[in-house]
Amino acid sequence: MFNFIRKLFKALNSSAKSWQLSGAIVLAMFAGFLPTSSLILLDILFLALILNINFGLFLLFTAIFSAIGYLFDPMFDSLGYSVLTNDALQGFFTSLYNSALFRWSSFNYTLVTGSLIVSTILALPLLLILNKVITLYRDQIGAKLNEWRATRWMKLFNEEAKTSSLFRWWGVGVFGALLAGIALVFILLFDPLARLALEKSLAYSLQTQVDIKDLDSSFSDLRIKISGIEIADKKNLSHNLVQIGDMEFDLSFSALLEKKAMIEMLNIDALAFNEKRETMAKPYDDSPAPTNETKQAEASDVDTHSTSQGANPFTLPDVNAILAKEELKSVTEAQKLKADIEKTKEKWSKISDELKNKNEIDEIKADAKKLQQSLKGADITKIASAKSDIDKLKAKISSLKEKYASLQKDFNADQKRLQKQINTLKNLPQQDINRLKQKYSLNASGGANLIGTLTSDAIGEYMHMGLKYYEMLAPYIRSDAKQEELQDAPPPRGEGRWIKYANLSNVPDLVIKKAKINVKLKNDVFDIDVTDLSSNQKLYKKPMIVHADAKGVQYAHIVADVVDDRRSEKAKTSFDIKVTKFKTANIDMKTLSMNDIVTTSTLKGAVEDGSIHAKSKVNVSNVKLEMPSQKLINDLLSDISKFNVDIAINGALQQPSIVVKSDLDQQLSKGLNSMIAKKTAGFEKELKAGILKKAGASTKGLSADLGDVDSLLDSKQDTLSGINTNFSPSSSGGLKLPMKLF
Repeated sequence: MFNFIRKLFKALNSSAKSWQLSGAIVLAMFAGFLPTSSLILLDILFLALILNINFGLFLLFTAIFSAIGYLFDPMFDSLGYSVLTNDALQGFFTSLYNSALFRWSSFNYTLVTGSLIVSTILALPLLLILNKVITLYRDQIGAKLNEWRATRWMKLFNEEAKTSSLFRWWGVGVFGALLAGIALVFILLFDPLARLALEKSLAYSLQTQVDIKDLDSSFSDLRIKISGIEIADKKNLSHNLVQIGDMEFDLSFSALLEKKAMIEMLNIDALAFNEKRETMAKPYDDSPAPTNETKQAEASDVDTHSTSQGANPFTLPDVNAILAKEELKSVTEAQKLKADIEKTKEKWSKISDELKNKNEIDEIKADAKKLQQSLKGADITKIASAKSDIDKLKAKISSLKEKYASLQKDFNADQKRLQKQINTLKNLPQQDINRLKQKYSLNASGGANLIGTLTSDAIGEYMHMGLKYYEMLAPYIRSDAKQEELQDAPPPRGEGRWIKYANLSNVPDLVIKKAKINVKLKNDVFDIDVTDLSSNQKLYKKPMIVHADAKGVQYAHIVADVVDDRRSEKAKTSFDIKVTKFKTANIDMKTLSMNDIVTTSTLKGAVEDGSIHAKSKVNVSNVKLEMPSQKLINDLLSDISKFNVDIAINGALQQPSIVVKSDLDQQLSKGLNSMIAKKTAGFEKELKAGILKKAGASTKGLSADLGDVDSLLDSKQDTLSGINTNFSPSSSGGLKLPMKLF
């Protein structure tokens, strides 16, 4: 603190011009308010070096204004956000955004724009005020302080300024040397700093721990090699969701100048999934890791579920277990409708309170009474002269009537809409009953859907795993032709918001022309070729194409072709996968055991607009089937060595519906019709009762009654209609006015 005061007094009491001091403080305000990551700081530093200002004072006040700026960051963010999102300025900012120079300035960061606007507004007033204060201090206070022995002993006065010229040209050399030093340090420390920054940014984006063993760069050919990438699975911290042995790519210099990444060739080697980590990952952002108790409970749930369905193939699943597991459309729609009714009731309750509290009709009555008094005893001439006031009164009444009529129309529409939804909701329980009967019940005519019931959960696990990786990749291959949805919520103090504008060039922010990826999954090796991966396919005008070819111990061949097309308004990812001669020694589904299995399968479909539609055909060319402790069934199964399975996958990506059908069921049903009929009747009755009970509890209390707004609006419209605005002279020469004004 003492050194700070001493330096300040030495600067104030030096023979430097007042503008040299005030200019240093004003430039320090610009530098201090700006985020430290902004390259505009280099421009301000350049000005501070070539302008003949007090450089020490500039550095001192930069630190002070940095602390002040942190306190005012929310204001800078709010101001920058309002300016950068202003509709009238979108064209201007879009042109700046497509300029390489301005894009590197980070003008589209709310803290940068907000702080620059505030600094620019304050610059001239602050400069003038500081000049005046410094002059007054030197004339009235500094001269007296110079007479004190203590201040002379502290050497706070008579510091001579070397020159008072506007520029100091040697500052250019200092700035150049400083840039050279920064560049040298950047080159020497780029690899560790880039590795750390990449770890942090990936961890922030994926919300999980990310580790990178090494990053090696070559500035001569803009080549980067990253080794030992491990991305932890946040749901299972002992395993990696993804890990990569080596990743190598080159960058286009011209694209980098535009702050974009253009990669001609990307090589990824030893890509693996769900591998066990050497050390347990730490939860990201202090999120609780799954405890042993939780894992044991989950395992217990799985075992219980398996046992309940697997004890006897013809003991149908427990109805309570089904209702706990399955999502009932009647229940979810009832919950949505309840929320809609509450929201609508809240809206009309607010409108009702406003109607009761406002005295619009009383004001009109008062205006009519006032007009009545002014025209009392008036002749036709005076009434004619008051025509403007009468017309205004009529217009106010008409406008208020229209307002009430419009509100009444909206109110009735809301009531009808809610009543219609309530009526529709009554049919949903039957739909749930039919769906679950088809899925779980035994069908005497078509045979038990045994394979579908037993394998749907296992297939669902594979599907959810694949969709999890798809959703991870989707944000990076989305189409950015439209401006990204703006982040309305203010960020934490010290952080701003990036505002993106339309990219007018034909080069997206990210383009990978070709990529070769080597994937290792236990004993399998996948070779994947990716072509034309871009962050904006509408600009690049090419879809992403993926071809995968795999060979392994368990199968002869896997070929997969994927086309991700996001050039239109709706993104579509189509896929065609074929697996030849897939061998499995044993599949134990508790109820049914399959041994020595050989299958050939295909999967074709597409993901479009958040939904998946796919079909798979599985041809089991060799299998041995057995059901423990079921002699009758095993006699039937011994004659079956092959069957076909059809799988249909439809619905939302997060929770698709998986329907599995097999002709094995028809083969089994020939000898099981009588057994099936007895088991089915009681199960379906119990299932129906359970669904109706659960749906009834969800719909209880639903009503489209939105309150007394309708009658209130009728009352107000009747009152308005009762106000007679027919002002005309009476036969006695006076004014005939309405009697019913109140």
